[in-house]
Amino acid sequence: MFRKWLVLGIWLGFGSLASAQVSASENACNTGDAEACFYTGAEYAQGSGVAEDKQKAVTYFLKACDMGVPDGCSTSGILVSLGEGNLEKDVFKGVDYLERACGMGHVDGCSRAIGHRISDTSPAFDLQKAVEVAKAGCAAGVENPCYWGLDWSWDGKKGEYPSLIDMPTAGWFAEEACNQFHDMMGCDVAARLYADPDAATFDAEKGLTYSMIRCDEQKAGAHCRNVGGVYLSIEEYELGALYMRRACDFGHADACQTATDWETYNREMAEYEAKMAAYRQMVDTPLSQGRYGDAVSAAINSAGSKDLAEKAILATRSAGRMSDISTNDLYAAALWFPTGPVRAAADAELAARGTGLEGTFGTGTNAPGMADARWRELYGTSAPSYSSGSSSFKPAPMKSASQISAETREKYRWAHCTMKGSNTSATVCQ
Repeated sequence: MFRKWLVLGIWLGFGSLASAQVSASENACNTGDAEACFYTGAEYAQGSGVAEDKQKAVTYFLKACDMGVPDGCSTSGILVSLGEGNLEKDVFKGVDYLERACGMGHVDGCSRAIGHRISDTSPAFDLQKAVEVAKAGCAAGVENPCYWGLDWSWDGKKGEYPSLIDMPTAGWFAEEACNQFHDMMGCDVAARLYADPDAATFDAEKGLTYSMIRCDEQKAGAHCRNVGGVYLSIEEYELGALYMRRACDFGHADACQTATDWETYNREMAEYEAKMAAYRQMVDTPLSQGRYGDAVSAAINSAGSKDLAEKAILATRSAGRMSDISTNDLYAAALWFPTGPVRAAADAELAARGTGLEGTFGTGTNAPGMADARWRELYGTSAPSYSSGSSSFKPAPMKSASQISAETREKYRWAHCTMKGSNTSATVCQ
């Protein structure tokens, strides 16, 4: 803080503080003390205790600069660019010093250096150099250069500098503005540039990251809707519904019905999966206990699942226990499986029992209504049927999801599965 007051004192013309002709800080500077070098420069610049000598002041300021004191760089730049005292005015050299200060995170150094580079009245006018300096300052953590660089590269500061428009550069500044300062425009531009599959700047991971920041932190409904569309396209339906609901809550009305549809689908699928888990347990438990007939009966008569029936019957055949299966369950198997190993196993057991129905039940009598009529004749009820194996509800596909290319979907899938905090064990990531 005291160093800043010294810099200010140079421009306000503070008078001599002592009559000594040797700087109190000079010896310390010559032993490698960077702060002492700066104070020595300030004493010579002000004539504080020594004869005023701007050239000698700059010598010591630059020593401080070389040793990592950004105020030394910026003060040298100001003095030289203005030609103060016994200095020869040199705008180019002065701006170089200011740019060094900017790259070291010096706020005023950035403002002055970039001011020269962007002004067509300055001898150091150079628009491309202005962008480079802004990048250096932004990377060093100075806030305004991030915004200036973004304004120039995104839209030429609304057309004032069209030659500076460059989307990759805009992406760089947008990321820095978003990451360092949570700037809404920075996050928005980053999301737009990286999330657009048709743009040369497309990057699935970055696009998803910045769109989620815009949604989760900055409550931008349109970006929530975009995130929801991405998740639906890669079959992450729970997350898709979640972000569509957020889009709706944040004012994006077009997402409301989509959110409701997918919430309904997810709820029905959860109920179906819970039911199927119970059915699998009903089949797996007796199989593990060697109760093969009970397992087949549960698959056919309780679960009504063709998949579970196939699993149970093939396991029973492998165990040599087909005789455990009831005759009516064998008939159901013949009805459900017109061909294949399950049908062959059922036919073989029916033949072994001498029923005379092997190879005909469910095929020769499979004209519309005939198989069920035959079952009614034998058992007095309709033949068991199997379930379709999924929820009957299917939401309309998102337009963006249906149009998105397979390659883009895979990029988004990869991005989702590798992002920090993602459920990498989810089906979509396998």
